[in-house]
Amino acid sequence: MHDIKKLLKKYVAGNCTPEEQLLVEQWYQQESDNSKADTSGLPFEQLESAIWQQIQQQTATPAKRVTMPRYTLLKIAASLLLIIGAGTLIWLLRPAKENMREIFASTTKPLQLTLDDGTRVWLNAGGGLRYPARFTGDARKIELLSGEMCLDVKQDPARPFIVKSGDVNTRVLGTVFNVRMYPQLAFLQVTVQQGKVAVQSNASKGKEVVVLPDEQLTANTGSPAFSKTRVDGAAINSWTTGKLLFNNERLDVIALLLETKYNRKISFADTSLGAYRITAGIEPADSLSTVLDMLCLANKLSYVTEGQQIIFRKQTH
Repeated sequence: MHDIKKLLKKYVAGNCTPEEQLLVEQWYQQESDNSKADTSGLPFEQLESAIWQQIQQQTATPAKRVTMPRYTLLKIAASLLLIIGAGTLIWLLRPAKENMREIFASTTKPLQLTLDDGTRVWLNAGGGLRYPARFTGDARKIELLSGEMCLDVKQDPARPFIVKSGDVNTRVLGTVFNVRMYPQLAFLQVTVQQGKVAVQSNASKGKEVVVLPDEQLTANTGSPAFSKTRVDGAAINSWTTGKLLFNNERLDVIALLLETKYNRKISFADTSLGAYRITAGIEPADSLSTVLDMLCLANKLSYVTEGQQIIFRKQTH
C-alpha cells in the first residue's frame, strides 16, 4: 500500500507536519501547460500510484513543474478523497489563483484548518472559504464564500485580519468571532465571542461599526444599515463542538444549522415561521426526530416529512 492514503487523510484532518503539508501542496499547486497526460480514468490502485509518483517527483526535484494539467489533478484529488473519505470527511481543495486556495466542507461535517499565521478556522458543513497559502503584505485577507465559520485569529497588530463576506468586510486584530452568510438568508451576521471587530459594507460607504463580546451585528442584504443585539457568543459558536445552542434564535437560522448537521432539507409551509424566535439546546447524539419533536412541542409547531424534505407548519389545534 502506498503512503498516499495515510498522507492525504492527515492532510484532510489538518494533522500533517509542516514538511508533509509542504510535500502535498508542492505537488498539488504545480501545473504545466505542456503535458498531454491524463490519468483520471485509471483504476484506483494505478491512480494512487500515479499520484504518489507525482508527489515523489515534485519533492525530489522542486524546481521541476508537475506535468499533469490542473484539471486532471483536480479530478484525481477529488476522486481519491471521495474514496478515502466516504462516511467520514469529504472536501475539495483547489487552486483559485496564484497563492490562493478554495476549500469546501463536506455537506455533513464541519472541518477545521490552521492558516499560515496560526489563525484557526472552523468551517461549518457545506461552507466555502478562499484564503492565501501564505499571507503577504500589510493585511491578512480571507473570504467566506458561503455558509458559516468561526475564527480564532492570531494577534498581529502590524497586520490586521480582514474577512470578506459578500460586500461586507470584518476587520480584527485578534479575537474569536463568527461570520454567518447563507445564500438562503436575506442577511449576514457577525458575532463576537472574544475581543472586538469592526464591520463595514460597500453599502455603508466605508462607515465601520464596532462589535464587542457577546454582540451580534446583522446586515440585511442591500441595506446600508446595521443592527446589533446582545447574544451569547459561545452559544453561537457551539456548532464547532458538535452541539447547537439557541438562545432566542430565528427559526430560519436554526433550520439551516439543522440542515448542515443532519443533511436534510428543511422548509416552511408559511414563510412567516422563519422569524419565530426559539430557545433550545441540541446535543451531538440527539437524533433529528428527537430534535424536531422537541422544537415542535415547545413552540406550537408541527412538521411533515415529504421524501427527504421536512416541512414546518403552525399547529392548527
